[in-house]
Amino acid sequence: MTARENDAAAAADGIALLLPSRAPKKKKWKPVQWLCFGIALIPIISFIVFSGVPVVMSFVSMFTEMDNNDLTTMQWNNFQNFVEVFRDERFWGSWGTTFWLATAQVVTLVIALVISVLLNAIRKFSNVFQVIFFIPYICSSIAIAIMWKWIFSTDLGVLNSLIGENIEWLNSYDHPTRLIWCVYITIMWQAPAYGIVMFKAALKNVNPSLYEAASLDGANGWNKFWHITLPGIKGVTLFLLLASITNGLAVFDAVTILAPVDWTGVAGPDDVGLTVNYYVYLKGVKNREMEYASVISWALFLVTFAISFFVIRARNKAAEEN
Repeated sequence: MTARENDAAAAADGIALLLPSRAPKKKKWKPVQWLCFGIALIPIISFIVFSGVPVVMSFVSMFTEMDNNDLTTMQWNNFQNFVEVFRDERFWGSWGTTFWLATAQVVTLVIALVISVLLNAIRKFSNVFQVIFFIPYICSSIAIAIMWKWIFSTDLGVLNSLIGENIEWLNSYDHPTRLIWCVYITIMWQAPAYGIVMFKAALKNVNPSLYEAASLDGANGWNKFWHITLPGIKGVTLFLLLASITNGLAVFDAVTILAPVDWTGVAGPDDVGLTVNYYVYLKGVKNREMEYASVISWALFLVTFAISFFVIRARNKAAEEN
């Protein structure tokens, strides 16, 4: 290339730099892309309408007073709902029942761990037993509660037929705590199923060479379980503990069936079957006092969040260590 040609090319490049650059053309979406975008919007809109809006309404209603859940009658009530709730003896009594029934979830977590360890050790037919243990989990909690209500029934109940007595299990005013134990058993019958599956899967991921090294060092079965198995499944254990806490504090189905509210508005004898979630239902749906029920539900949320926060921190720390 000659010097003249080089000068011409440089001049052309300079002119091109001075001219405004053309913006790239925007690509038009194809019909398939619009269809995918519309499908992706469905769950988002559903969440906003069916979850987001009710949450906002419940938060606003805590500070108001309305007639029969009529949103058009909302009026500021100067925090009167909070005063009435925290003076309510039924509210504080429902916490005792809730915390006690929540311990059933923790107990079932231990049961699930023991069963999963045994299934992992047996190995033969372990998958068959795992399916059998998982059946209660896929059953409706309402159906299970009805089944146990038949079992604890006074006249034609299975339990009374077996022991040859006519004991009032669900509605005894002389022994009201029988009802709580019946609900406790109902929860424990269904709850371990999910934990068994999760624990059994987690146990397979524990390095078997650690057990071999421990055997060479003379460690017994308990030492292996405490120092190898539990640390190896710590993440899954904390996850299941978190799920147990949230499910335990939100117990509702079993008490609704086994302790139905009678004409006096009491959940079982001496109101022993009243949980916090059940009380929210009674106030918000039965009595049409959404503003009162909102205060109770937000109190339940704060307690659940406070307890779960420490479990989540421990689980995140365990994940970082691994």
